[in-house]
Amino acid sequence: MNTTNPVSQDELKIILLAANEIIMYGGKGLLGKILAGSKDKRIYTGDLHLSPFYGSFADIKQKEIMEKVEWVMANGYLSADEKLSLLIYTDKGWNLIKDELAEVLYTDLSLAAEYGRYEYVQVILNQDPELKMDLLDLIEERKDKELIDTLMEWLELETFKPVPERIKEVVQGLTKEDSTAPQAQSGILSFAANKKWLAIPQDIRQMLVRNVFCGHCRGPVQIEKYVIKEFNDTVILEGKCKNCGNDVARVID
Repeated sequence: MNTTNPVSQDELKIILLAANEIIMYGGKGLLGKILAGSKDKRIYTGDLHLSPFYGSFADIKQKEIMEKVEWVMANGYLSADEKLSLLIYTDKGWNLIKDELAEVLYTDLSLAAEYGRYEYVQVILNQDPELKMDLLDLIEERKDKELIDTLMEWLELETFKPVPERIKEVVQGLTKEDSTAPQAQSGILSFAANKKWLAIPQDIRQMLVRNVFCGHCRGPVQIEKYVIKEFNDTVILEGKCKNCGNDVARVID
């Protein structure tokens, strides 16, 4: 094992997390440029400057960065395919950072959902299936109802089994009311209604969510923690007023 130029545990994780952006897309040179915060054209072409790890090692020389990357590869955390020298995780490297990768994806997904950036689902689609399942476990554990719309968008596009079924399980768990209550089954989110809801252009959906009448506030408010249901082929949003917390609903004609 190569023991020259060892990296700290934090540096090791940063290098491995940054590599996730270019697994089977780029080689060690491109990884070094991400870590350095390079202005190289390929960085911007691939939107790699948007990586949370872009420029993590900007305060050290490129040569030192590459020595660290080389050490990580020599010590069996990253490898490269023989034909194109594209980076791939080894089992050793993957097992070290897969949980942290799920946390990073969860944080970014939550932020994207907060700003209505459902296109972030495309990033999720490109992830390893095991990582997708870990991410869904996190969402389920944290009961994050704010991600329901994003999960439905993901469900529409996901093709790798058994991920779609797992998405459905998580969505149903997030939208289910007290299982002992008579109305519990009607409280489960309608996938058909969500399909209709997501067919509405994103900017109009955002306008509708921000324009729901609240009887307590006596005016238009933003609905939050809502579920999407269907009644007589009509889509209905049911949730809470962002201002006062009272129950509100919006019928989508």
